[in-house]
Amino acid sequence: MTEALMTGGERSLDTRVLKKLQAGTGILFAVFVLVHLLNTWLAVFGADVYDGVQAAVRQVYQFPPLEALLLAALAVHVVVGVMRIVKEPKRQLSTRAWLHRYAGFFLMLVIVGHILAVRGSSWFFDVYPGFAGLAFSLQAVPGYFFPYYFLLGLAGFYHALNGTSIAAVRLGWQVRLPNRGLGGATALAAGAMLAALLGLGGVLFEVGDPWQSEFAILALELLGERAP
Repeated sequence: MTEALMTGGERSLDTRVLKKLQAGTGILFAVFVLVHLLNTWLAVFGADVYDGVQAAVRQVYQFPPLEALLLAALAVHVVVGVMRIVKEPKRQLSTRAWLHRYAGFFLMLVIVGHILAVRGSSWFFDVYPGFAGLAFSLQAVPGYFFPYYFLLGLAGFYHALNGTSIAAVRLGWQVRLPNRGLGGATALAAGAMLAALLGLGGVLFEVGDPWQSEFAILALELLGERAP
């Protein structure tokens, strides 16, 4: 019996450590996600505003040591999340927790491809997507990229905001975002994301010819195609 209690205590300690590790890495990456989303939402004001803000914040989050820290935090957060799902017994989830978990699953499925698509071009070819690159993707494959970007933005916002609320409690800060506040903020984020995509997609204003952008030319060359 004593051995069983010790084993149970070790499991409890292990779970607490994992929760705090998940909370700390989650808050760190959530800050980046929210800055990234704010930049995306500014696309509703046009290319100059979007690209200007991105150029400024990029100097911070793409500073090599900080970028490495962010990528490490993301990797640890994902690994710990998977470990907790495997280690902990299945339990009934509230709607809020269910949305949080499945937003996380969606983000896990797409995050590597997203990073390679938006960061790989600058790592390997010194070409940044910018406003024109996003506009190009929306014009090239609208049936995929409109819903993809919308779901990515919405899932990223919800998971980051709700996760920060959860993490704050786990780290000893007695604050928790109420359900109504979380729902209202997510609805506003959905509206901002939709408006940004309409701007990027050329619905709200003219976006020029994004097929002639450096990013589009690079993407088409890698695919063995030419711009029309």
